[in-house]
Amino acid sequence: MTGTRPLILAPHSDPHASALAWAIEQQGVEPLWFAALPTAPGSHYRFHIDADGESMDAPFDLAGGITAVWNRRFQEPKPHCAEADRTFAAWEWKMFQRSVFSLDSTFARPLWVNPMDAARHAENKLVQLSVCRRLGIPFPDTVVTTVAAEVHAMRARWGRIVFKSFLVHQWEERDSGKMHAVGVTLLDGDSDLPAEAIAVCPGIYQRYIEKTCDVRVTVIGDRMFALAIRKDQGGGFVDWRTHAGDPELRAEGIVLPEALEARLRAFMRELGLVFGCIDLVMDAEGGFHFLEVNQAGQFLFVEDMLPGCPILRAMTAMLVTGRVDYALDDVGDVSMKGFWASDRFDRLREAVDEAPPERVLFTVE
Repeated sequence: MTGTRPLILAPHSDPHASALAWAIEQQGVEPLWFAALPTAPGSHYRFHIDADGESMDAPFDLAGGITAVWNRRFQEPKPHCAEADRTFAAWEWKMFQRSVFSLDSTFARPLWVNPMDAARHAENKLVQLSVCRRLGIPFPDTVVTTVAAEVHAMRARWGRIVFKSFLVHQWEERDSGKMHAVGVTLLDGDSDLPAEAIAVCPGIYQRYIEKTCDVRVTVIGDRMFALAIRKDQGGGFVDWRTHAGDPELRAEGIVLPEALEARLRAFMRELGLVFGCIDLVMDAEGGFHFLEVNQAGQFLFVEDMLPGCPILRAMTAMLVTGRVDYALDDVGDVSMKGFWASDRFDRLREAVDEAPPERVLFTVE
């Protein structure tokens, strides 16, 4: 595939980036891959702009053109300088990188997965719900508050509610070493909800949907891959992500209703995203309810659960062609099974610091 070269923005220890780099290499293409703009001594940049045009020179090869930029987990550049200058230089590198990544001219207008500004905007959970409301996508009754009376009123109305933090937070007890985490918690009539705890910081409180299953929709360009996740005996988990390894978890591919699929496509367009992992739940009447979208979510576990689902191949095709309307036949057949057996996976395991052999490298956020 002459002239095609995707750029991956992620650390070399990132499992998803490693899998895609391997899959792209299987197409005879060498991806450009770094976590941040190279800053080693001797690495120089030049951006020039005047009335006649603008141009960018960098210490990496842009001659072949960049088909797509995968904004997977980009890092801030680390300057090589005297310690006294580090704070200033780090901020200058940070602002320079964000500036050049925001310019169409930097990589000759490639496909961004996802654009920097859109990615930041889409991380806002309240923005997501606001877009859903405008587009008519059902979602649970939600209140974000520090007022205990609001939380008690919601619990009184719905019986059971869910607390969510904006970010998953982990901490360790100083004396015992026991680990704790704040993420998703089910609250019912027996739950203790002291006003002083609720007032500490705003929390997200939502009606708990009595669900028959969770649904994960992975959007890769124009394609959607929908996965239903439920207990072996039926019903859903409070948070299925913490049960990914449970033997009672069952997953199957499903087809979304046309009206819902159309609204989800409009949702992605509204947020300016070409990739995202959408979490839904299905109630006993077959209705779907939106929970959130992770614009940089984990997705390769879907193929692990459903080996016939060509998630890796789809992402490879979009990055290699630089098109959202790619065809799977645009690239050769690649699969997670092939990646697991590759030397690239062996090198990945070695690169993950202090990771024992049984450590699960692919999570399901």
